[in-house]
Amino acid sequence: MKIFWIIIAHVAVIAFLLWGGVSLNDVILHSQSRYPGVVSVFSVAFAVYTTALNFLYHRNLAFHLFVNRIRLRLARTHTYWQPHVAMTLDSGSVRATLLDEIWQMLADGKHGVPQRREMTPTTLSVALDELFVIRFRLDEQRLYMDFEQKLIVPSHLYDHFRKRLASLADNVARLAKPNAVQCGLVVSFDERDKNPYYGLFVNRVQPEMLQNFQVTFRLDANSSCRVEAGKNHVNIESQNLPDLFEALRTVVSLKALPVERNT
Repeated sequence: MKIFWIIIAHVAVIAFLLWGGVSLNDVILHSQSRYPGVVSVFSVAFAVYTTALNFLYHRNLAFHLFVNRIRLRLARTHTYWQPHVAMTLDSGSVRATLLDEIWQMLADGKHGVPQRREMTPTTLSVALDELFVIRFRLDEQRLYMDFEQKLIVPSHLYDHFRKRLASLADNVARLAKPNAVQCGLVVSFDERDKNPYYGLFVNRVQPEMLQNFQVTFRLDANSSCRVEAGKNHVNIESQNLPDLFEALRTVVSLKALPVERNT
């Protein structure tokens, strides 16, 4: 059905151009008599130009993302974020007061208006500004920091949310003093919005024919971040909090390009 409507649209555009050409025939002939070859050269140049743009959009990843970046700014769309962090602690540094210290840090209000939802010896659940709920869970060797629901982030607030999450995770890490970190963030899209990292060659494949799609790449040869792109999401995994949020900045701004990693 989708292909049918695409064909109908192309036929309608061709018919409109034909009608316009017939209507402007006398004007074109008059212009050609005064400026020989100008109209013909311009028409050929315009055709080559549009063909080249179409080729670049479908074959060049950088240009493809550039066009989508402009569309993203004009459309003011939103995405959904779901961060998760696991901090490995030294067995000697695990303390029963860690969750209390985290709550006291949040209670200062630097990260938003806090509301404590749940507090047990191993679990702390806090809502910030009634926008999102963070659950901290402590076991024998790890501190887990998860968000109960996906964050709905408008495109014009991408940088604001990114900095806010980075500051929060950094302050928690300062209290926990982990010796290792496993962190990640999933950026997902509405069903009607195709992931810009979906891939160029699969754009020409009908959705019902493509059962699964996933590509994994790194943003930099020395980056600790691993990016997985699927049909409607981008998953960023890292072992370093600053790297994670820097990678998030490039992904949501559609500036992240895969590079080969020397092994």
